This record gives sequence, structure tokens and C-alpha cells, in this order.
Amino acid sequence: MTRTPLPRCPNRLDAIDGSRAFDEKLLDMIVGLTSELTVLRARHDALERLLVSGGSIEKGQIDSFEPDEEAQIEREMLRKRTMRKIFRPLQEVMQQDLDAAKGSDR
Repeated sequence: MTRTPLPRCPNRLDAIDGSRAFDEKLLDMIVGLTSELTVLRARHDALERLLVSGGSIEKGQIDSFEPDEEAQIEREMLRKRTMRKIFRPLQEVMQQDLDAAKGSDR
């Protein structure tokens, strides 16, 4: 069986006529996140299968894992950093829209 490598980054979609910058950023985010998710799922599956076949863990052990307090704190920091990174493009374009609206009120 020939292995098809997963793309390292999503392909750029053509702009949709009449869409706002916000819409384009949102679409970019969805495509990027979907691409990242498929890569992560493939890697997670490979890792779990390797660990199970090597006898390092039992099937289902990952699902029942309970992180300790230190791991919870690290996960929360990673979650917040990830959310800031994901939503930054929307925040930037929304701020531009707000600035433009304020400028047109003058």
C-alpha cells in the first residue's frame, strides 16, 4: 500500500465574491483548523496503535487517563494560548471594522 503524505498546510481557497474580510478570515480559520485536526487525529491514531502493539499501554487507557493538577494547569495554559492564536485573525479584522466604523461616524 502506498502511503499518501498529509499536507503540511491547507491550500488557499479562492475569495468568494461579495464576502467581507471577516468572512474570509473565518473561512481561513475553519480550513486551517480542519487541516490541523485531521493531521492530529492521524498522528494520535498512529501513536495509540504503536503503544498498544508495543505493550506500553492497554487499549482504552488513553480515554480513562486522569491528569494530575500540574498537567491540568499546563493543559489550561496550552488551551488559552491556542485559543488566542486561533481567534487572533478574527479579532484583528473585527478591530479594523470597528475602527472603520468609528472613522465614518466623524
